[in-house]
Amino acid sequence: MSSNSKTSSKTKKKTSPFAGIVLGIFEDIGPIPKYSHTRIPKEIVSHMVVHGMSAVHGDKDNLIGLFGPLPVFAKKDLRYLIFSFVVTASNTKDVRIAEHGRVCSIFLILKESQERTILNNHLTIEKILQDFITSHWKKETDITKSSLLELYRKINERVLVKEIRAFSYGKGGLIEFEDPQQMLKEGILIIIDLKVKKAYLFLPKELFDSKTRISAIKKIEELNQREYGSQLKIIKYRDYLKFKKILDKHNIQLVK
Repeated sequence: MSSNSKTSSKTKKKTSPFAGIVLGIFEDIGPIPKYSHTRIPKEIVSHMVVHGMSAVHGDKDNLIGLFGPLPVFAKKDLRYLIFSFVVTASNTKDVRIAEHGRVCSIFLILKESQERTILNNHLTIEKILQDFITSHWKKETDITKSSLLELYRKINERVLVKEIRAFSYGKGGLIEFEDPQQMLKEGILIIIDLKVKKAYLFLPKELFDSKTRISAIKKIEELNQREYGSQLKIIKYRDYLKFKKILDKHNIQLVK
């Protein structure tokens, strides 16, 4: 595919699938949130930390690793991932914690609509967490809010969501273009705008028979239900000039 397209930086904008990060620690009195970077109310954050750490640490064998997504109490549109680890404790009166270390957990809060993105990047997120914690947080006193935000930035640099997705549907089925700014001019063309939650299909009768058009619509309806909970509004175009307005809006180039 040609790479000489003069695309706008705005149309290539990507957003974070996350809605914040929280560090929970298992204090002598039990699990509490230590640092929080999210707009979620404090009482909900506290409930999430207590529930999450208690669930993961109910069995000591389930101490290390990335778990979730799990639901956030009272926030139906949010989920969280939890990654637990152990550091050398400081200022503890608990003999077990002094001997075995302080259990800590990273909570990555995500939007329900982005579960697909998160699951596709699960191993990448886990590797970033493991590498950062191993190299930066050996002792409890190493963990600061600024270092937590640095970790959050590193994750967001690697795990971003495209606001636009582009597909074509033809003999090979439904194919997604890696670069949504450049689409091959073949098959039924489909653009998903996640910002406005709309899927645009170009379905010219003169190019595709009814069976192909119906099949393309069905595939997008299946994708809509599977990945977006049927939240996308599907809009069909027969007129190329009207569909071209969508292409131009997002600076999408059709190439042969």
